[in-house]
Amino acid sequence: MPDPTSLPALAPIATVVVLLEVAAGTTVAAYAVDVVGKVGRGFVGTTSLICAGVMALDVLIEALLPSGTALLGAALPPGAQASLFHWSIAFAIVLLAYAFFCSVMTDVARRVVGVITIGFGAMAIAKAAAAFGPSLGGVGTAVVAFVPAALVSGSALAGMLLGHWYLVAPNLSFRPLRRAIDIVFAAVAIQAAVIVLVILTAGSTVRGELLWSGDAVPFWLLVVGSGIVFTTGVALLTRHFARIRANQPATAMLYVLIISVVMGVVPAHLLFFVTGAPI
Repeated sequence: MPDPTSLPALAPIATVVVLLEVAAGTTVAAYAVDVVGKVGRGFVGTTSLICAGVMALDVLIEALLPSGTALLGAALPPGAQASLFHWSIAFAIVLLAYAFFCSVMTDVARRVVGVITIGFGAMAIAKAAAAFGPSLGGVGTAVVAFVPAALVSGSALAGMLLGHWYLVAPNLSFRPLRRAIDIVFAAVAIQAAVIVLVILTAGSTVRGELLWSGDAVPFWLLVVGSGIVFTTGVALLTRHFARIRANQPATAMLYVLIISVVMGVVPAHLLFFVTGAPI
């Protein structure tokens, strides 16, 4: 049955999860684009600093979460919450170290530290799943919800930051931007596959809530319409502009992409928190 908890009360939890996903996913996407497209240490280091700022905000909100917070009527395990808080701090610190290595160390050293940083981000996501998952059907269920969202939101932000990086490096090839959009396509495909699988395997009550009852409007309009359909269309336009080397319209589309992704991911998490369906 849906959780009666109000959406405003769930907003801080959703914000904590989304900010963590953005930081972890952006780190992965920026690292991948650098490896494939040879963007350079400046872009990766700047992106790492931005992600560290995102994590600083995330840690602050985590610290302010009220005790006794419950999802689907079950209180969050305090030990798991504390572990998430500590790993979030560690992830933020490692992101700062990664930015430092990008500025002063060799390419090999910074890429090794990049892999370590990605590992810390993955652990923070796992700790979030351990903190919120037991109340929502299990840790694995939360992983199914959080990992695709991290890939989608992170690839979108990395693409937007890369679009702006062309102002710093105007002679940079457009191949990295095309690869960044390819990562967005892959992430959206994974997200869409997860949604279909969840709907097919959900109980009849939850399926009805999402498809044609109380939660159908946000599900179809925001989660599917904005998060999947509109995001794919914007990504197609962005890749077209990248192919013809039109950076300004591509960057403008990337702003729209960020908005459409957020409009899909945040409602998806809120619906997850009230239905237990990891869409």
